[in-house]
Amino acid sequence: MKTRITVCLLLAWPLTAAAAQVTMSASTQTATIAEPIELRVVVRADAGIEGIRIDVPAGAYDILGRSARPVLKAAGLNTFEEIITIAFFKTGEFNVGPLAVELLPRRGDPGHEQTGQLTMRIRSLLTENDRDIKPLKELLVMRGHPRYLLKYAAGIMLLLLLAALGVLLLKKMKKKRLPEAAPLLPPEIELEMGFRELRRKNLLQRGEFRQFFISLSDLIKHFIERAYEFNAADFTTAETVEQLKNSEKDGEIIAHLETIFRQADLVKFARQVPEKEVLAGIFQKIAALIEKHKKRRAAAMAEAHAQTGR
Repeated sequence: MKTRITVCLLLAWPLTAAAAQVTMSASTQTATIAEPIELRVVVRADAGIEGIRIDVPAGAYDILGRSARPVLKAAGLNTFEEIITIAFFKTGEFNVGPLAVELLPRRGDPGHEQTGQLTMRIRSLLTENDRDIKPLKELLVMRGHPRYLLKYAAGIMLLLLLAALGVLLLKKMKKKRLPEAAPLLPPEIELEMGFRELRRKNLLQRGEFRQFFISLSDLIKHFIERAYEFNAADFTTAETVEQLKNSEKDGEIIAHLETIFRQADLVKFARQVPEKEVLAGIFQKIAALIEKHKKRRAAAMAEAHAQTGR
């Protein structure tokens, strides 16, 4: 009997001696670029702990979403679970974690624990069978001394010079005939017209989702270049959002643009097929973005007219 009691106490000792048991697992540790990876963090603590707070450090990944599961209570233990969805946008081997976990008690100071560390291997979407460059052809054998080719080279150079002069003369004549260029449309109007023209191409109806989001990304980046005066084409999605935070005070506009870019990345790189509800949400965010910029421009023009009237 004493032996059984001793064994039970030894088995129960880790749960009572430690403040909490923290584990972290991943849905996969080998993924492709932009493929969502779910990190599952489980914390088992005594009944005095009423909540947890997980701090995810910055890394080579982007956080796509977070969701907490309902707390499970049983036998004086509370089990907390949170799913953190991340994605990598470059290839290589990366470490995730450790994540800091703050234990929130009913009374007293919070406790602190941390998860272990996971290694993720991110590979390209291209396979070994994909080929971007065709094999080079064998060199052509040329016989004879190269100096005999000089007269032909001189003739070709003369023809090229004459052609270049002809092109320059034509350009000068066209400049004289062309009327003055019309002023540029406001960025939001240009975006609205470009988006309307893109939808007329019926790419979504034909299932060409990737081509649609490539064109949409180009339209949005051109709009950002004109409206916020930085070249978004040179930045990643995360870098573009950080740049926008320095130029745009409206958090809803930043959130709309970030959502559009994230969805575009998933379609372009992970070959995701978006649901109809997702597409409808993207269209609503673009319409809201355009409308806000229209109202902002109208208010600025009204203020300018009022100051001129004074």
